[in-house]
Amino acid sequence: MPLTLSMPLRCWRAAGLALLLLLSGQGAWAQQASEAAVKAGFVFNFIKFTQWPVGREGANAPLRLCVPSPQPLEGQLSLLSGRSVGSRVIDVRTSVAPGEWRQCDVLFLGENDADRLPTLQLRLANAPVLTLGDLPGFVEAGGMIGLRVEASRVRFDVNLNSAQLSGLVLSSQMLKLAGKVLQ
Repeated sequence: MPLTLSMPLRCWRAAGLALLLLLSGQGAWAQQASEAAVKAGFVFNFIKFTQWPVGREGANAPLRLCVPSPQPLEGQLSLLSGRSVGSRVIDVRTSVAPGEWRQCDVLFLGENDADRLPTLQLRLANAPVLTLGDLPGFVEAGGMIGLRVEASRVRFDVNLNSAQLSGLVLSSQMLKLAGKVLQ
């Protein structure tokens, strides 16, 4: 009899452990997804608080947000497609090759795009393209706004010199909120 009771008990323990592992994995996934959603929200606000040079595109032209990878921020950036910023509507384009970056208004380099960071300055030197990324060292490498996580919160740094050389004007309110601003 003890043999029959202990077998189901082992099964229950194994099932309980499997359920615990499954639930803890879902919690981590939900936390990552919410971080991606917060970062996408930051991207939207960065776009709202940036001025592009007059005459680059018509006032009603789509605002092209380009990303080299197919699933930026776990698909959260794609949710910005169709949202309005002033009189312009955001058009998210994924899997964009470096040769097409100059036709973008915004370029986002994600964690999976680290190998493309050296190409950033070569392709976009002085082009009016807002460059955003969540890579370590992004602003030091010439990117304009870099997202990072610090103490479980999303923060950002700004390379003001890169933005100014490209003819972009970043809102002073946004600059006040930045962790660090490189001049």
